[in-house]
Amino acid sequence: MKQVCYYWIPQDGKHGGNLTVEELDPTICTHIVIAGARIENNTIIPLAEDHPRIYREVVSLKKGNPNLYVLLCVANGFSTLVREPEAVAIFAFNAKLFLEAHGLDGIDLDWEFPAWPSWQRDARERKWFTYLVMQLNNALKLASHPPLMLSIAVGAPQNIIDTSYEVEELAKYVDYVSVMGYDYHMYKPYLPFTGHNAPLSRHSEEVGFLSTLNIEWATKYWLLKGMPKEKLVVGIPTYGRTWRLLSKDWFNVGAPAVDAGLLNGEVTYMEACIFIKEGATRYFDGDSHVPFAVRETDWVSFEDPQSIQAKVICSFIQFAFASSF
Repeated sequence: MKQVCYYWIPQDGKHGGNLTVEELDPTICTHIVIAGARIENNTIIPLAEDHPRIYREVVSLKKGNPNLYVLLCVANGFSTLVREPEAVAIFAFNAKLFLEAHGLDGIDLDWEFPAWPSWQRDARERKWFTYLVMQLNNALKLASHPPLMLSIAVGAPQNIIDTSYEVEELAKYVDYVSVMGYDYHMYKPYLPFTGHNAPLSRHSEEVGFLSTLNIEWATKYWLLKGMPKEKLVVGIPTYGRTWRLLSKDWFNVGAPAVDAGLLNGEVTYMEACIFIKEGATRYFDGDSHVPFAVRETDWVSFEDPQSIQAKVICSFIQFAFASSF
C-alpha cells in the first residue's frame, strides 16, 4: 500500500505552515513528495536558492525509514515545454541527472491541467502530456539504474479527466497517479454557495454534474477509464476551505455565501481546530461523510479523524471490488 505525503517547503507560512523537516515523521509515509520546483530552460529549477539543502534534509529521513521514497514535485512550466518534442527529450534527460544529483527517487508531475480549460488552452496539450510522460519513462526507468519513479497528480472532475488525460496510455508509464480529492468546492462569485472541500460521497440534494463532485465518484471513474487500481492513490487534504455566509441563520450545505471566509478562504487543520475550540459548532454531514463548522457567518469545511477514516475504508472497498465497476 502506498501512503504518499506531500511536504510543502515553508514559504511565509503558506500551505503547510512552518513545518520543518525535523518535525516530519518518516514512518507514517511510504513516499514523501517535496513541493516543489519548476521547469525552465528544459531543466528542473528549485523554487528558491536554499531548496536543494532542504531536498537533502528530506532524503536524510531515510535513516529513520530505509524503505522511504522521496520524490520532487514539479508544478510549473509545462505548457511551454511540451510544444517542442526535442525540448521534451532534453528535459527528460536533464530531469534524470537532476534527480540523481540530489539523491531523489523520482519526479511527480503536477500540471493543473493539460488542455484545460478547453476554451483557453490548446487541445493538443492532452497528447503532448502523454508524450512527456513517455519520454520521462524512457529516461527514468529504461535508461536509469536503478530505475527512478514517475508519478502524476491528476484532476478529479469528469470534464477535466476527459479533456486532459489519455488514461490508458498514461497507465503504461507511471508508477501511480494521485487523484486530487479536494478543491471540489470553494467560494467563487459565480458559485456563491457553501460546499465541502473534499466530500467522500454525493450529498442527497445534489443532482447532475454536482452529484459527481466527490471522491467516491472520481475514483470509480478513473478505474473505468483504465487506470489500474494498484496505480491509483486517493489524495486527502489536510487543509480546509472557508466561506462568509449571507446570513448566520442559513448555514447548511449549499447555503448562500457572499465571500471567502476566514484567512482568505483557506485554513490549516490546526486553524480549523482552533476555530472550533473558540466557539464554532461542528456538524457532520452523514451524506458526504465530512465535517463542517459554523460560527456566526463563518463557515468552514475541513477534515478530521472521522472523515479521514471514512475515506480510507471506502477506498479499500472500492479497490477490492474494482473489477465489478
